[in-house]
Amino acid sequence: MRIIAAAVFAFGWSAADLASAQTDVALKRLPDAAYEVDGEFTVDASSAAVWGVLTDYEGIPSFVASMRSSRVRETREDGSLLVEQKAVGGMFFLTRTVTILLEVRQEPELLRFEDIGRESFWRYEGSWSTERAPEGVRVSYHLIAQPDFVAPAVLMSRAMRRGARDLLEQVRVEIVRRSNAGGRKI
Repeated sequence: MRIIAAAVFAFGWSAADLASAQTDVALKRLPDAAYEVDGEFTVDASSAAVWGVLTDYEGIPSFVASMRSSRVRETREDGSLLVEQKAVGGMFFLTRTVTILLEVRQEPELLRFEDIGRESFWRYEGSWSTERAPEGVRVSYHLIAQPDFVAPAVLMSRAMRRGARDLLEQVRVEIVRRSNAGGRKI
């Protein structure tokens, strides 16, 4: 802990920089300009608090900075949901609004999603999963995304990695915030 505190002081890292060190993200470029993202963090919170955040589809814009809108369009008979989301992403002066229509299927400790609208991505599918860990709950995120637009691979890789890291960190912070508030959504 002293080493971390010294690094914060010596390098002028902010609390957000330090917190993002708790969020691991790996990115792999796949054929056909697709990207695979794997990320995880561990949070000292109850499973209920974690799932409360992961399934707060309507509230996501209040804690994920890139999310402009998110709404449940339909709850199906089989329990799956259709969730429509609009988000802004990019790097430097290049930004793009993306629209996804997610089919979401929830199982114990696993949430799978796939974009069935195909408006901004040729392929966009992934999952959130949780498991108990000695430090609390380990939250894992997996995504395979193939955008339907062309961008230089180096810029796209950076944008995907940064977007995933920001998403995971903002979700982690919201879980902690709600846990500290006694699980209440505030």
